[in-house]
Amino acid sequence: MVKVNFDVLEYMRSLTPSEPKEIQKFTLREWNERWLNIYCKAIKTTTKEAYISYTENHINRVLGDIELCKLSREDVQLFLNSLSLGIGLEKALSPKSIKNIHGILHKSLDVAVDNGYILANPAKKNDLPKIKKSEVHALSVEEIKKFLIAIKGCQMEYLFKITLFTGMRAGEIMGLTWDCINFEEGYISLYRQLVRIKNPKSDNYYYTFSSLKNGRSRRLYPPMFVMNMLFKMKEKKTSDFVFCNSENNHFTHSAIYNSLKRITGKIGITDFRFHDLRHTYATISIRSDVDTMTLKENMGHHSAAFTLDVYGHCDRRMKLEGTSKIDRFITDNFNDYIW
Repeated sequence: MVKVNFDVLEYMRSLTPSEPKEIQKFTLREWNERWLNIYCKAIKTTTKEAYISYTENHINRVLGDIELCKLSREDVQLFLNSLSLGIGLEKALSPKSIKNIHGILHKSLDVAVDNGYILANPAKKNDLPKIKKSEVHALSVEEIKKFLIAIKGCQMEYLFKITLFTGMRAGEIMGLTWDCINFEEGYISLYRQLVRIKNPKSDNYYYTFSSLKNGRSRRLYPPMFVMNMLFKMKEKKTSDFVFCNSENNHFTHSAIYNSLKRITGKIGITDFRFHDLRHTYATISIRSDVDTMTLKENMGHHSAAFTLDVYGHCDRRMKLEGTSKIDRFITDNFNDYIW
């Protein structure tokens, strides 16, 4: 039954921050609060948390009291410069963090332009610090062998092995449940991940399921030994989670991190992160001549161009193999002409 005399818009306005009588007097802080409450409803919980954190801790801290219509491009540039220098902070922020903060401010002000509150976006065409492309740290063949020996018998042995040979992200492997495994057709269906959310009322974190990173589900067809390993694990199933602790609950980021650090430390592999298992899988795939489109789908990337950008590198052995192939081609076809 529809309420004929019910003012829907008036009710919705009562749920959102009140609008000042003079729109021209909006401060950036007031506008950001409005933007976050009205225009960021459909984004992921984790993304919303990041938006709120960056806005409160950085954008509003420096620019919040400036009237929206008086915010200039120079104000924004000085703000970005202050983040690079660490002014008012314990330490300078990384170029990636500054880019993220600028992106949030840019989105907020774009909506302000669309709504007619300001004529132009002062966060356009700012100079941002360059992000250095970090090198992909993938295990060599010998390191993989050492790693596989080192994890034998540990509580997370299968979790580490299956991550290494499927390339799943931490949230995907942690949140993997038995309904995702299709033994008949030999695939793993990934449609959600576990994410860690900070409790706004405390410093504690809690876990919840969320959609995958790019919002698209995917199927993995892993090597047969992975499916056999999962089948053996299912015979001892005690939880809906494929990988669980002694209390039949999923593992946490810190538990996985600490276990991996202990293992890699013992075998002399330093500065190794859980995500590097994913990098290792991608490198193994490239060295096994897996085509780019298949690797892109397996990794869950949004485009093949991104896959090539991240993993289109060659290690020394691959470079030498490439040189040998070119050498053979030249010898077979041009040997009589170059000497």
